[in-house]
Amino acid sequence: MTKERSNDMTAANPAEPVAIVGMAVRLPGARTVDEFWQNLVDGVSAVRDFTDEELAAAGVDERLRAQPGYVARGVPLEGVDRFDADFFGYTPQEARVTDPQHRVFLETCWRALEDAGTVPRSGDATIGVFASSSMSTYLLNNILRDEQEGAPNSAPTELSYPVLIGNDKDFLATRVSYKLGLTGPSQTVQSACSSSLVALHQAAAALRGGECDVALAGGVSITVPQHSGYLHKEGGIASPDGHCRPFDAAAGGTVRGNGAGVVVLKRLADALADRDRIYAVVRGSAVTNDGSDKIGFTAPGVRGQARAVSAALAAAGTPADEIGYVEAHGTGTAIGDPIEIRALSMAHDGTRECALGSVKANLGHLDAAAGIVGLIKTALVLHHQTVPPQINFSAVNPLIPLERSRYVVHTDKHLPAEPITAAAVSSFGLGGTNGHCVLGRHVAAERRREPAGEPYLLLLSARGPEALVRQAERLRGHLEQARPRLDDLALTLGTGRTHWTERLALVAGSLDEALAGLDAFLAGGGRAGDHPAARDFVAGGSVAPELLGDLGAAVKTVLPGYPLEPRSHWIEPAPREAAPAPAPAAAPAAPGADTGELLAEVVAVLQQLLGIDGIGPDDDFFDLGGDSLTAVDAASLLSQRYHVEVDFEAFADRRTPGGIAEYLTELVHGTAEYSAMVRVREGEGPHLFLIYPAGGTNFCYFRLAEHLDFDGPLTAFAYPRELGDGPVTIRQLAALYIERMRAVQPHGPYRLAGYSFGGNLAFEVALQLQRAGEGVSGLYLFDAHPPEAYVGESLTEQEFLVALPQMIASVMPDAGIRRDAAPPRSMAEVAEVLRTRPDWLPAGEEEFLRFVRIWRRNHEALKGYYPDGKVSGPVVVFDAEQPHPEEEVAVLRIKLLSKDYWRSHVDGEMSVVPVPGNHYTMFTDLALVPRLAAAFQAVLDGRGA
Repeated sequence: MTKERSNDMTAANPAEPVAIVGMAVRLPGARTVDEFWQNLVDGVSAVRDFTDEELAAAGVDERLRAQPGYVARGVPLEGVDRFDADFFGYTPQEARVTDPQHRVFLETCWRALEDAGTVPRSGDATIGVFASSSMSTYLLNNILRDEQEGAPNSAPTELSYPVLIGNDKDFLATRVSYKLGLTGPSQTVQSACSSSLVALHQAAAALRGGECDVALAGGVSITVPQHSGYLHKEGGIASPDGHCRPFDAAAGGTVRGNGAGVVVLKRLADALADRDRIYAVVRGSAVTNDGSDKIGFTAPGVRGQARAVSAALAAAGTPADEIGYVEAHGTGTAIGDPIEIRALSMAHDGTRECALGSVKANLGHLDAAAGIVGLIKTALVLHHQTVPPQINFSAVNPLIPLERSRYVVHTDKHLPAEPITAAAVSSFGLGGTNGHCVLGRHVAAERRREPAGEPYLLLLSARGPEALVRQAERLRGHLEQARPRLDDLALTLGTGRTHWTERLALVAGSLDEALAGLDAFLAGGGRAGDHPAARDFVAGGSVAPELLGDLGAAVKTVLPGYPLEPRSHWIEPAPREAAPAPAPAAAPAAPGADTGELLAEVVAVLQQLLGIDGIGPDDDFFDLGGDSLTAVDAASLLSQRYHVEVDFEAFADRRTPGGIAEYLTELVHGTAEYSAMVRVREGEGPHLFLIYPAGGTNFCYFRLAEHLDFDGPLTAFAYPRELGDGPVTIRQLAALYIERMRAVQPHGPYRLAGYSFGGNLAFEVALQLQRAGEGVSGLYLFDAHPPEAYVGESLTEQEFLVALPQMIASVMPDAGIRRDAAPPRSMAEVAEVLRTRPDWLPAGEEEFLRFVRIWRRNHEALKGYYPDGKVSGPVVVFDAEQPHPEEEVAVLRIKLLSKDYWRSHVDGEMSVVPVPGNHYTMFTDLALVPRLAAAFQAVLDGRGA
C-alpha cells in the first residue's frame, strides 16, 4: 500500500485518542518530571567522569584503565542500591536478590500513578501494565559472582525462584501488577532499544480495545557496576569520549545511560470525565520491522523506519506538515543519524519548520527505557510549548542535508512563534523493530470558573506517624511554592491518593487557611477539628467526593508523592582476584652468535622449506619461489632455534639469506629494531606507500613489484605488533602510519595504494593527510569494497571461523586447506587442523594463528568504519572482473556493492579500472599478477585512468 493511500484511508477514521494523564521518571539528577524538564531547559548533561577510586571499587582492572581507548565516563543513577522494601511488601532478603531494575521500575510505576491521581487497588478501574527492561547485569555481576566466589557472610543466592523472579524480564510487569494490585493485562515487551515505545503502542491498543481502563507503559535500564566506564571500539555505538552528539559532525557514538520512565494512559474521553490533568494526547502510533531490507541484522533500515513514521501519521490522522517537533532516536552515530533523518524526510512531505532533538545527548542511551523517556520529553515540549536546547551540537553531520530540509536543531531554548500542535517521537531497536508515535497538544476546552470560596476538606494520610509528619511538611512546602487552586487540591487529595491508617483532615476556605492548618498540626495540634466528615476520615472512614467541597470546576493537580524510606538492599560482588604478574622471562641462550654460522643455518632452513639446493647468500627469497606461507614457516623455525622472535615482515624486508642472517645477529645481540614498514623495492623520489590487506601481511606486493617499472621506492606496511591483541580502529591505524610515512617522506604529495582492507585504510590515511594540509597525488584501491558494504553487525569468533576455510583456500591456495572443509569451532581447533597436514611445520602455528587473529581484528575494524569526509582525488579503483565468492561474503556479512559507491566519498576525479580475476586470484594467480601490474603501470604512467 502506498503512503498516500494509507494516509487517505486512515485519516478518515483515525485511532481513538489516548491521554497521557501521569508521568514519572527516575533519572540521573532528576527524581521528578519537573526536575527532568528543568535539566533539559538548562541544557544539563548527566555524563560525568569517574575517579580512580570509583573505578577500582567497580572492579575495573588497572590494565584496562591504562588502555588508550578506555573511557572513564558514564551516566550513573544515584541510589540504585536503595529501596523501601517494607512499603512495597518485600522482605530484606527478597529485596537483596531483586534486580534494581525491577525495584526502580516498581517505584516509578507508583510515582506515575500518584502523578495521575489514580489509586491502585481501588477497584474503580482495570489497570494494565506494559513494561520493558534491559538484561539483568545485577544477576550476572553481583548475585552469581557472589555465589561462585563463595563470598563470606553472604546468604545463599543460587538460581532459586526468588532470584529468578527478581531478575528475569518475564516477571517485570507481572510483579508490578501483583505488588500494586492491578488486574488488567500485564506484559513484558522486548524489542531492544525500541522496547518501551513499543510497550506504549501496545498499551494504547489495549485501551482502545477495551482490555483495560488505565494503562501503565514504560521501561527501565540500569547497568551495574555503575562506575565502570568502557573500552571504546571504533565504529561501535559507544562514544570515543563519553559524550553523545546527535546530528553533529563530531558524532562518534553514544554512552550508556541509566534510568526509568513510566506514563499513565487513559482513553481521552475517560480522562476528561475523570477530571485528569492531561500532558498530551497520543493521536496514533505504529510499529514496523526492517525485515532483511538492510545490510545486516543490527544495521538500521531506512525504508523500515520510513514506513513506521508514515503509518503512525496515518493512524493519527495528522498531516506531516503539522508536526512541529520530532524527538529522534538520535544515537549520535555517524551513520545512524543520517539514515534516520533520511527516513524521516521520506515520510514527511511537509514544508513547515520542524525542530529536531534527542535526549540521548543529555542522558546517554537508555536502551529499553529510551523510547519512553523520549516520549515524556516530547509530551513536556507540547505541555510547556518550549523546545529545550540540543546540547553537544555545533556543526551538522555532513551526511545530513539539514540546510535543504524542513528540520532545524535549536542550541538555545526555543519558544515557537506559533503553537506546536503536534509532535512525534521515534525509537528504533537493534534488530529492526521501529516505533514511532504522534502526540497532540491538549488545550482545556474553556476557562474554568474560580472556586466558590466555601470550605474544602483536605485529606492527608500515611502508613505511620512519622511519615504523616513528612507528608505534611512536603505538602506545605509545595503549597507555598506552587499555590494551586484549593478545589484542585481537595479533589486530588480526596480522590487521587491511597488513604492509609495514619490520617489528617483539614478544613480550609483558602490556601492560607490550609497552610495555617498544616502549621498547627506540625506544631503538635489535632488531626481533625470539628468537621464531622473530617472526624470520620481520621477515625478510618471514607469520605464521599461531594463532601470535599465544590468540585464542579476542579481538575487533578500535581502534588508531592509519598515519602518513601529507602534503605540499602544490595549484594556486593565478590572481589575478583588480581591476575598474577607474569614471571620474568629467563635469558635465552644465544647459539650461533657468529654471523657466518647464522648464515649457514638460514640457508639450510630455506633449502629445506623450498626444496632447492645451492642457495647463495644474495639470492632473493621471493625469486626462489618463496611465498607468505613459507616465510611464516621460516621465521617460526628460526625463532625456535635461536630463542628470539623473528618477525616475518622483517624477514621479508631482508629477503636474502645474507640479510636475514644479519637480522638474526641483531636479534641475538638485542640490537634489532622492529619496523612495520618494509622496503619492497629501493628507488629515488617520492614513495608509493602500500597498505596490507586484512591478514596484516604485505607479501602480495612483492610479486606485484616484479612487474612494475616504477622509479620511486615501494614501501609497504605490515600490521604493527606493538598494538598487541586488543581492538583497533581504522582511524587509529591511519594516524600511526602517517607518523611513520613522515619519518621517510616528511611532506606530500603522497601516493597511496591498498588491497582490500588496505584500500579502506589507505582512504582514511588520505583523509587525515588532507586535513593536515598535505596533498595526495594518487590513491589506488585494489578491489576494496566501499564502506557501505561493511556497515552492520560484528562477527563473533565462531562466525568468523565459519568463513576461514574459504578465505585461507583463496589467499593461500598452496596451504592444503579445502574450501569446503568443515569450519573449525575455535582457534585451538585451527591449530589441530594444521597439525593434520604432513607438510606443516609446528613452528608455524603461532604465526599462522596470529595471522588469523589479525584478519578478524581488521575485519571488525572495517565493520565499524565509515568515512567522515571526502578525498579530493584522483582516486582509481581496480575492480576484479569476477565477483568476490558469494558464499564467503555472506558469512562475513559483506554486501556486494558496485565499486561506483566509492564515488560518493570522492570529491574530484575517480575512475574504475576492471582487472582480470576475482578478489583473491588477481594477486595469487601467477598468470594474472602481470596483467594487474600492467593496469597499475598504465595508471601510474597516466595512460589508464
